[in-house]
Amino acid sequence: MKRFKLSLIAVIGIAFFTQASEPTLIGRRGCGYAIENTAEAYLEGARRGYKMMEAHVRATADSVFVTSHDGKTDRLGGKMKIANSTIAELRTERYTQTRDSATYEGSGICTVGEFLDICKENGVAPLLHLKTFSKDTKDSGHLTPLAKLIAEKGATGDCIILTSEPDYIDYLMANHPEIRLQFQADTKWQERFEWSCSRKLDVQIRADLVDADCVRRYHDAGVKVNVWTVNTPEEYVRLKDCGVDYIVTDYIVP
Repeated sequence: MKRFKLSLIAVIGIAFFTQASEPTLIGRRGCGYAIENTAEAYLEGARRGYKMMEAHVRATADSVFVTSHDGKTDRLGGKMKIANSTIAELRTERYTQTRDSATYEGSGICTVGEFLDICKENGVAPLLHLKTFSKDTKDSGHLTPLAKLIAEKGATGDCIILTSEPDYIDYLMANHPEIRLQFQADTKWQERFEWSCSRKLDVQIRADLVDADCVRRYHDAGVKVNVWTVNTPEEYVRLKDCGVDYIVTDYIVP
């Protein structure tokens, strides 16, 4: 990683003289220097200077919102299915993950409430990336307790909810207009362009699908563009020069 960091500094140093403004860096799942989506990853991401961090959101069997990308914990060494397990049961597991040749161990499940507390205490804006909670995406009433949790933590003004589900977007816009939203468009960005722009929805698109024309079209419509996942200095500079507003990353630091 040392060589990567040095090359990143050099490339960004050159890019500093271009006219494109610096995009906001978002720590992916916290950051790449701890087990993903854990309190340790969020604390380390805050320590490394991220002003926004991403957390994936799922719900336990007893309706506690937790931060986890996968529906099962086996990829991190656990044995449970989150939707079928209580928070007390999930708390008994300890996870292990190898990232970029470094192995991290000992972290457990993190709740969304704990994530929001870490963000609040460290001046970080939370990006809550909703996973699909059920096959019937029109059944979106569970999003109201999440909106209430965000409000209870004093994060409504800073928090952004990101989702690929149009039904979740429609529900939140109708019932919780105070919540800031982003739509994960990815390969459907052109198909959903008019839909998202008519709602003034900022969008997230996979990095390899984004070029300057894509960004220009959204900016002309008053919509911001978030890209994921960018971990090389060359791709950072390319997307910065395209004018993107946010970049999700594991390792690039502010």
